Amino acid sequence: EGDAAGMKLENLSALFENGAYTLVVQKNGVTVHKDFGQGVGPALRVFDAQPELLKGALVCDTIVGKAAAAIYILGGAAGVYAETMSVAAADFLTANGVDCACETKTEKLLNRQGTGLCPFEQAVLELERPEDCLPVIRATLARLMAGKNNK
Repeated sequence: EGDAAGMKLENLSALFENGAYTLVVQKNGVTVHKDFGQGVGPALRVFDAQPELLKGALVCDTIVGKAAAAIYILGGAAGVYAETMSVAAADFLTANGVDCACETKTEKLLNRQGTGLCPFEQAVLELERPEDCLPVIRATLARLMAGKNNK
């Protein structure tokens, strides 16, 4: 298992401070960013607002699908650790030279209702380049937000 970033998986849950955070970014063992949210929101927020925080960083996220993986790859993360990671995300990270590890690897990342594939995973599943994923992720997010407001 790649442990280049010197982080043990069992320290993961402690980092999230018992669910207070879903995303923790560390550099040289120091936490430089924390966020809480569902889906790719936290990943996209740090990527858009402070991309330099991701560069060379160790990203710890509760759930990483291929969409979040694309964002971390584009951000230049050195390593990504997750409680749950999809096989597609792990393959994508590895193919792009980002060290990754997780507690649970899943073939299928489900949507929040548990009724089908996560919409972001679905949207980027066939894409091969991280930079191609970004516009698709944004479009998917916009569509989901619009749907929410119509209910």
